[in-house]
Amino acid sequence: NALWIPGSDHASIATEVKVVEKIRKEEGLEKEDLGREEFLKRVWDWKEEFGGKITQQCRKLGDSCDWEKERFTMDEGCNKAVKEFFVRLY
Repeated sequence: NALWIPGSDHASIATEVKVVEKIRKEEGLEKEDLGREEFLKRVWDWKEEFGGKITQQCRKLGDSCDWEKERFTMDEGCNKAVKEFFVRLY
């Protein structure tokens, strides 16, 4: 028996492309027009809207995971661990 903790990666380049395309199409703006904070807000909004689709698909397929422990690479705990180990190993 093994514990399967489900999780998803932030896929930063692919996500950025989708958000930039959406901003161009809907508002006629470029990423730089928004500034860093507003652009990041839009990325998090996009993630909230579309990020659960992979989880939904896995559940429909019957994946036997501990869904209460689901993780995302940009969650506070994961992000903190990456930064800490980057500093240690650098």
